[in-house]
Amino acid sequence: MTSIFFGDMAAATRNMRMTTQVKQNLDQYTYEVASGQKYDLAAAVSGDFSPLASIERSLRTLESYDLSIREAGLFATSMQSALETVSGHVEEASTDLVVAADRGDATSLSVAATDAHTRFDSVVATLNTRIGDRSLFSGAATGKTSLMSSDEMITELQTALVAAGASSVADVEAVVDDWFMSAGGGFETVGYRGSDTPLSAFSLGDQDSVQVKLTGDDDVLRKTLKGLAMASLVDEGLFSDDVTARAQVLHNSGEALMGARAGVADLQSQVGSIESRIEEAKVGNSTMTFSYETAKSEIVAADPYEAASLLQQTETQLQLIYTLTARMSQLSLADYIR
Repeated sequence: MTSIFFGDMAAATRNMRMTTQVKQNLDQYTYEVASGQKYDLAAAVSGDFSPLASIERSLRTLESYDLSIREAGLFATSMQSALETVSGHVEEASTDLVVAADRGDATSLSVAATDAHTRFDSVVATLNTRIGDRSLFSGAATGKTSLMSSDEMITELQTALVAAGASSVADVEAVVDDWFMSAGGGFETVGYRGSDTPLSAFSLGDQDSVQVKLTGDDDVLRKTLKGLAMASLVDEGLFSDDVTARAQVLHNSGEALMGARAGVADLQSQVGSIESRIEEAKVGNSTMTFSYETAKSEIVAADPYEAASLLQQTETQLQLIYTLTARMSQLSLADYIR
């Protein structure tokens, strides 16, 4: 039988090539185990990257929608929280004012008026809430504060009362109603500082968007502010020498706030509907993202168990090569001819 022997140079070259190949395999399997992705992606897609590129493009689009959805959710949730605060003040103040007015004593009237003034301050501050650098109730003018301060409003109302020569409860109510509710009145010209243009719509998906149109200029919010402001004027000294007139103003303020309850609840319902749409879009976007990520994984993901097994085999193979090389390097002519 004829035997084929390799010369020393040929054997060394063969060993070098084998070692290089084993090292490359080690790099490949180490990468696949560490990253969970295939080492040679071109081979995995047979040189056609178009399906993978399409999936990645869709994932980037969904990511941008997800950012917009999260922004819309934060905005709507914050607005709902603000309306809950306003609703709480309206419900409590309306009852307290009517009860105090029915009692009619100076102490009850004073306590109720002071409490209403505090709630007025709180409602104005709530409607001036900002999320980051964006005002919630300023419409498109998110960089502006929605309303002038409560103290400024009271000052404007006091000036208007003096200018109108208001001397009766009916006069006061007419002036306050005109300032808050009339077109071109004080609230529209100086009280509300936001934009008449609603906030731009939030994109929720392909051809799907949602718009939050509520601003601090809404009629329901104006009525709420009007009722609390009128009671606040009593706390500021309106009809200070006429208990009956003060009781009448507080009673009418309480009734005005009772009338605003349903309106505030309706605003909460509207914002709640927007929150539901945003949540639906969030779920849908998450589902689509999961589907595309699964499809991408099927293309680029390496089998972790197979990669780990091959890595172990390759490490063993490389260790064997190093061991044999070390033994051969220790051979001498004397060892060979023994």
